[in-house]
Amino acid sequence: MKSIREPAGTHSISHPLTVTVKEALAMIGIGRTSFYELVAGGEITTVKIGRRRLVHAESLRRLAAEGYVVAPRYVRPEQIDFNL
Repeated sequence: MKSIREPAGTHSISHPLTVTVKEALAMIGIGRTSFYELVAGGEITTVKIGRRRLVHAESLRRLAAEGYVVAPRYVRPEQIDFNL
């Protein structure tokens, strides 16, 4: 009778739980600055393990399915022209 469980070390990695930042950038096709703006805005979730920052692959899939808008850059109040 065959065992239902897979032997240790034979897990499929076709759908990893996390990817590196470099892999995430390649997957969604944006730059590092835009990526970290999405992280700061909560659009992409990450986890830090030791010195490594890993990106939850599910947050990238959700972002790709729903679309995203990068937040506009910060504008200081004195830069706003109210005489439009």
